[in-house]
Amino acid sequence: MSVKIQLEKNGEVINGFTGFSWTTFFFGFWVPAFRKKSKGFGLFFLFFIIKIIIIYILSKQNNEIRESLWLYGTYELSYSMLTPILLSAAIYPLEVWIAYFYNNYYTNNLLAEGYHPIENDEYSTAILKDYSYLPYSKEELEDDIKMERYREFSNSARKEERSKFYSAAGIWITLFVIIFLLVYFNAINLTRYY
Repeated sequence: MSVKIQLEKNGEVINGFTGFSWTTFFFGFWVPAFRKKSKGFGLFFLFFIIKIIIIYILSKQNNEIRESLWLYGTYELSYSMLTPILLSAAIYPLEVWIAYFYNNYYTNNLLAEGYHPIENDEYSTAILKDYSYLPYSKEELEDDIKMERYREFSNSARKEERSKFYSAAGIWITLFVIIFLLVYFNAINLTRYY
């Protein structure tokens, strides 16, 4: 759902992005690695390692529960099992938050490093100003024709973002409905694992 813009510094053109990053959501630490941002890579990789540890602990805990139920027919609940469950429940909202804000962070860093929109690239300028990365100048605010063009670019970009979101939401909902129907009609028997 991100919108790609082009930024330039000393003749080097690089892509900046605004909006939600599906790439970051699915591929995590690889995104800053491919963008050659070592600080972002380190933070994302650390988050990935923590996520793997939490998933491992949760998996181990689930195996203990399954084994206890199989051997003794019961399992004694404890508060110590609550921590990995809460941490694993916090991982996915955190991943969504990271995917939502990473492009903002990345583009702001590019602008801070001295990158700027390519000269006469009204699309990138309009997107950066609409998403509040850059301020509007007084001359731009007084020029109704230019402001209308900026609005058209911004509306088009936001419409494209919404379209991508609705498509992704439709795919996820369809996937969940298919899985639910398969489980409901016993095409997938989940009880055999317990």
